[in-house]
Parts: sequence; C-alpha cells; structure tokens
Amino acid sequence: MKFGLYLEQNWDTDGASASCFSGCFDYNRDVNNPGDTNWAFSNALLGNFRRYRETNARPRYQGKDTIWEWFAQDTWKVNRKLTLTYGMRFAWFTPWYLNKGPGAAFVQDRYDPSQVPPLYRPAIGPNGQRLAQDPTTGQLFPEVYIGAFAAGSYSFPGQVLASDTSYPKGFREQQGIQPTPRFGFAYDLFGNGKTAIRGGFGTMKQLAPTYSAYITNTVDSPPGKYQPQIYYGNMNTFLRQPGLLFPTGTYAYQRNDIVPSIYRFSFGIQHELRFGTVIDASYVGNVARHLIQGYDPNVVPYGAHFQPQNIDPTTGSALPDDFYRPIPGYNSITTVIPSGTSNYHSLQVAINRRFSRGVSFGLSYTWSKTMNTGANDTDGLATYRPWRVWNYGPSSFDQTQMLVVNYVWDLPKLSKFANNAVVRGVFDNWQIAGVTSFSSGLPFPINVDTTDGADIAGGGDGWRAMLIGQPQLSHGERTLDRWFNTAAFGRPPQGYYGDAPVYPVRGPGLNNWDMTIMKQFPLWSEVRRLQFRAEMYNAWNHPNFSHVDNSALFDESGQQVSSTFGQLDGTRSARVIQLSLRFTF
Repeated sequence: MKFGLYLEQNWDTDGASASCFSGCFDYNRDVNNPGDTNWAFSNALLGNFRRYRETNARPRYQGKDTIWEWFAQDTWKVNRKLTLTYGMRFAWFTPWYLNKGPGAAFVQDRYDPSQVPPLYRPAIGPNGQRLAQDPTTGQLFPEVYIGAFAAGSYSFPGQVLASDTSYPKGFREQQGIQPTPRFGFAYDLFGNGKTAIRGGFGTMKQLAPTYSAYITNTVDSPPGKYQPQIYYGNMNTFLRQPGLLFPTGTYAYQRNDIVPSIYRFSFGIQHELRFGTVIDASYVGNVARHLIQGYDPNVVPYGAHFQPQNIDPTTGSALPDDFYRPIPGYNSITTVIPSGTSNYHSLQVAINRRFSRGVSFGLSYTWSKTMNTGANDTDGLATYRPWRVWNYGPSSFDQTQMLVVNYVWDLPKLSKFANNAVVRGVFDNWQIAGVTSFSSGLPFPINVDTTDGADIAGGGDGWRAMLIGQPQLSHGERTLDRWFNTAAFGRPPQGYYGDAPVYPVRGPGLNNWDMTIMKQFPLWSEVRRLQFRAEMYNAWNHPNFSHVDNSALFDESGQQVSSTFGQLDGTRSARVIQLSLRFTF
C-alpha cells in the first residue's frame, strides 16, 4: 500500500490599484454646465470641469487559503488475469479569505431597505428643461443628478466587512473533510497479455476556486472602495463640494457553500494486433456538479420597463433600472453560487504502432458531446428563465467529431539498388512525418438587434431570436455566403424573450495537414552530420474558416436586413513553410 500527505498554503499579495484614485477630471462640453465655454480646451484652462471622480481608497490586500490532503492507495493482483487498483483521498481546506486588507460582500439577511435613501428623479423645470428633483424636499438640481442618492451619505446596507467576526471568514462556512474515492481494474481477457478490459471511476473536488471571484471582488466592493462624483465645478473650489453617489455593483456569496465535484469514469478494451500495433476503444465520460457560476438577483423582471409606474414622465420611456430593482440601493449583485453543471460523454478509439522497420503511426478518433450551463466561472446564470432552458446546452468548446493522425516514415534507401556515392547522397536518409487533423465546428450563439432600437423583453435576462426553422444546413447546401439557414431565425414580439437555444448553430470544422520532410547527410564520421528540414504547416493551404457572422438585425416588420448575416468572415492561418539546416558535431 501507499500513503501520502500533502499540504498547500497560499498567500497571494496584490498591489494597490484603483481607477481615478488621484482624481479624474472631465472637461467636455455640456450646455447645462454654468461654467461651460463651448470648448473643452478652454474649459480645462479655466478649470471648469463637467465631472470629477475620485476613488476613496487604493488598498493593498492579501488572500489566504490552506489545503490539507492525505490518501491511501493499494493495488491487488487478484489472480493472473485480474488486477484491482483502489484508494481513498481526503481533503480539508479553508475557503479563500482576506488575510490583510479591507473587503466586503453583500448579505441579504443584513440588508435593511429603510436605510436606502431615495434617488433623484427626473422632473420638468420652470422653463421646460429636464432636471433632477429630490423626491423628499422637491428641490431641483441639474439633470446629471438623476439616479444619484438624494442624501449626503450612504451606509451601503447589507454589506458585511471581511473583518466582521460575526460572519465566517471568506463569507462562507468552513466545509468538512471531503472524501474522494478512486477505483480501477484491468482484466486480461484471454490470459495471453494481448487483450485487456480496463475501467475506472474517480471523484475530484475543486478545492481552490477562482481567486478573483472570492478575493479581488470583495476588495473592489463598497464600503471599502467607492467613487463619489462632483458635477459642474471649478478646480479652485471643488474640494469644498459634496460628492454624489450612485447605486454601485457589489458581490455576494452563498454562506453554506457546496464544494464543486467532478466524477470521472471510463471503460475500454485494448487489443494488441500484429506488427507492434495496439487498438484501444473506450467510453470516457465525466460529469461535474455544483460548479461555480455567477447569478444576479438584482435584475429587474421581464416587462418591468413597460409598467406605468416605471415610465419617465419627462421622456415617456422607461426609467433607469436602478429606480425599481428588487434590492434598491445597488446596481448588480453578482452572487457566486455552486449551481453550474456539465456533462461529457465520448467514444474514443486509438490505433498506435510503435516505431519499427522505419514506420510508426497513431490514429485517434473521438466522438463526443459536451453540455454545460457555462464554460467558465464568469458565465452568468439566468435570473428569471429556467437554467435548463436558458443556459444549458452544448459547450462553447464542444466538437462532435475529431480525428488526428500522426506518422513517421523513413523512406526506403535507393542505394539498395544502386549503391554509389551519388545515390546515397541524394536519395538515402529521407524521412516524412506529420500530423493531420480533422474536427467538427464549434457551436456559437445568434446575436440579435433591431433597427428601431426596440426594447423587446422590457428587462429580465435579455432576449433571443425566435427559432422558426431548422438552423443547420446540409453539407451540400452550405456556401461561403450562407453557412447556416438564416431564415430559421425571427424577431420575437414585444414582451417575449424568444426561444432560440444558447448555441443553435455550428461553425466550420478543421482540415489541417502539418508535414515535415527531413534528410540526414552523414559527414565523414558518425558524429558529424548535416540535417535539412522542411516544415509545412497547413501544407495544402486548405482554407480553414474560423468565424461566421452571427449577428442578426431585424427591422420593425420582422425582416432580417443584415446583408452579412450567415457569411463566413474569418480564417485560420494560411500555409507556412519553414526551412532549416542543422549541423551536428
């Protein structure tokens, strides 16, 4: 048996950073600015600014985590044909937490909406101009105040400091010991060492998720870091002016977190053929649960922009979302939750021949499917639509089929038939090698927009196209100008979010040949030789397209009017040839 112990402790110290820590002035023209001279340059000379911003802090900070792991593993040869390998690994870890420096995160249980001051609302002034109004006092202010807090200060209710001892370190409870069992077997089917059946299963835990999601984001959150703004002032007097605060974004975490888990399994048959060749056919899969993804509970609901109470009386259009978010006082509240999922299933076939008699080759073919709710930690989950419908689908890196062939061939020596110096020098010691790859295209989404700028969904998780046909075209129907069925997508009616899946179409595949032609020239002794090498990447200069215009544009009648929608508009590298001479002595 084998036993092991592993300890990892990380201290990640980051330098101070903040935008506009020393202040940022904006001298652009603004007709509502009393000090505006109608020219940005003269505004700067006079010190009359449109806006001044300054971040309150630029802290240094340090994140820390600790991981302990220990394991036991054993291999048991049950009999001449069957061998078992099994083991258990255990892990205990602390979540990433701020060891030094300020930080904060939003906690719903600590949030008190009564502490949120009202926002300046749009109003019409005595001369018919659009202004901002304090809803409490009725006092009027410049239009740029609209959406700011109508108060001299703001306490950011619901924000819990990283130094708060009444809340867990890292804003998450300490997890218990994580067991991760492993098991595998190998069975010699006929007992002659030529045919084997193998399989295995194992679990893994993501013990150290993304550092920035748990450390950097908390440092960038208020009240540790925020950015007041001053409008319409002069550089000689602006320090005496109070700053405005607008609703800002923050981050939140699930206190009773779940450790992301990955389960891997495989089953295969290997058989040794003649001439040193082995064939392997296997099923390989893995599923992952409780993966880290983002979620924003402060998105306004679908249709919120159409509600009468949310209409701006001065423009007739919807007020900014900050006026009617579910959690007032904040913009986005990006919540890190362990709710992502992924699945991978594949048939993998490989044929390999060891180098013998001047020839070796390998062939690997994979037929697979990868599905998930997001390709990385930053892919957000829907707030109102079901995740299974809105987010789950083929991965952005899913390739249904992939074939890779590699080979090395020492060409026969013609000196066997005409053994003289000329034939040996010109025709002997040539070698051809290469890697040939074929693969299916990657899936991609359909981006949608309108010529009239219509607000289709009125809030929520956004909107997609209507799927009104089969988007994929057969191989014979595809052209450079129409890679997929552009008529399969339509404009949804106002108030509807569309029904196209997350990745409804696939891009072009890959057909690539990388080849090397090489010749050795022996020079007077075995230790001296000259090597000529010609390397060709994409040797046949086959056009491999990399991107399709996937942006649909619909007019008011619902017609798709983009002339480039569905066209191939990007290519991979053209042929590259590299020649070299190498002298070895």
